[in-house]
Amino acid sequence: MLTLYHGLASTCSKKVRMCLAEKGLAYESRLLNLQKYEQHDPEYLKLNPKGVVPTLVHDGKPIVESTLIVEYLDEAFPDPSLHPPDAYGRHKMRLWTKWSDDVGYNAVYVPTWEKLSRPGVSRMDEDSLSRMLARVPTAERRKRWEQTARTGFSQEEFETAYGHMRNTLSYMEKALADGPWLAGDMFTLADIAIVPFVERILDLRPETLDEVGGAPRLRDWYARMQARPSWQDAFFFQGMDASTGAVRRKIAEALGETAA
Repeated sequence: MLTLYHGLASTCSKKVRMCLAEKGLAYESRLLNLQKYEQHDPEYLKLNPKGVVPTLVHDGKPIVESTLIVEYLDEAFPDPSLHPPDAYGRHKMRLWTKWSDDVGYNAVYVPTWEKLSRPGVSRMDEDSLSRMLARVPTAERRKRWEQTARTGFSQEEFETAYGHMRNTLSYMEKALADGPWLAGDMFTLADIAIVPFVERILDLRPETLDEVGGAPRLRDWYARMQARPSWQDAFFFQGMDASTGAVRRKIAEALGETAA
């Protein structure tokens, strides 16, 4: 039995939902409201001591860290395979799963926290904020929540994030010269791992496409990703609120498309 603890807007949750859909795997959904800090509940921390999403539970055993979760799913449920058959192809794929963790995440977390988390947490009085922070299990996350609540992020932090956005899209445009997918001719975990961050970049800052020369190969790749049946499961999960329609229109406009 598979159970997924996840967040609607979480990029890392989208990565895992897409992988589950590509595998055709049924799972029990446990949605957590991250803006109500349900990821810090004691019962959830027993599964994921960092207090982040997603967490996959397979036959009672928790699997954490989104990139490791999709790799686990590809090993535990090998059909259809989502990794190249050759060692070099798998190396290329893992460069992208690593990029998603090291660069893709850093491209979006500052503007995402500013947009999604700051409006609510900044209204907390000192007592409420102290109680919330006391439940956050890691020092790094406590520091980030406190910064989000009280000072926000600096212009330098935003500019660093925008640089990561440009680097990500430019790197993808170059890689896609070698085939329709990031690891070559085969759709793999590389594409699954990076696409939530591309979607978030286009949501937060669609002008990034123009800043990297329009990225025609990336646009074609993104259209292929959107055409996959797993896209709906990952990005328009049942229960997602109506604001996603605005996001979808914004992305379509950035790509020069007509939004549905």
